[in-house]
Amino acid sequence: MFTSRSGFRNLGPALAATVILLGCGSSETPGVARAPAKPAAKPSSVQPGNLVSPNMVSAASSARTGPATVQLKFELRERPDVAQPLDIDVVILPASANLDRLSGRVEAEDGLKLAEGAQIAPTDRPVEGMPIRHSIKVLPTREGIFTVTAVVSLDAAGQSWSQTFSIPVIVGAGVPDVPKPTSTAAVKPASATR
Repeated sequence: MFTSRSGFRNLGPALAATVILLGCGSSETPGVARAPAKPAAKPSSVQPGNLVSPNMVSAASSARTGPATVQLKFELRERPDVAQPLDIDVVILPASANLDRLSGRVEAEDGLKLAEGAQIAPTDRPVEGMPIRHSIKVLPTREGIFTVTAVVSLDAAGQSWSQTFSIPVIVGAGVPDVPKPTSTAAVKPASATR
């Protein structure tokens, strides 16, 4: 039992502080609906397309038999120059889950000697979107604009078809020295001078 009034004076503010602190712990406001909790963030998974270098560009697809079921991207490792070996990184991205087999061949036109990477190794049951890597090495023999061609052969459900891709290679300035036109004064017809 309290013997003096001063004990009650100290108890009042302490009790009020306790009630306030307990009230602060509650996040609910009476009469207000609680907002639904945010779902837990899904862990980010690495997508197969993310494994491809951002510097790679799509090769032009020209001749094709059957459906378009792969994409080919490439990147030149250095600037092409005459008599300097050039490495070309290639990635083939299957766009269908139904492929049984993928293989291919690479050709270089006159002006480029194909040193490595003439055959794209067969891949059985390629996974959709999973990059298939291939390396090509060419040796430019002169300046100009040349093409490396990759023909990708595909098999699925007992059928075979192919897609052809073109990889442009600009060696040196790209255009060999072209003779400059000689400057001659325009000759006016005799009838125009009257």
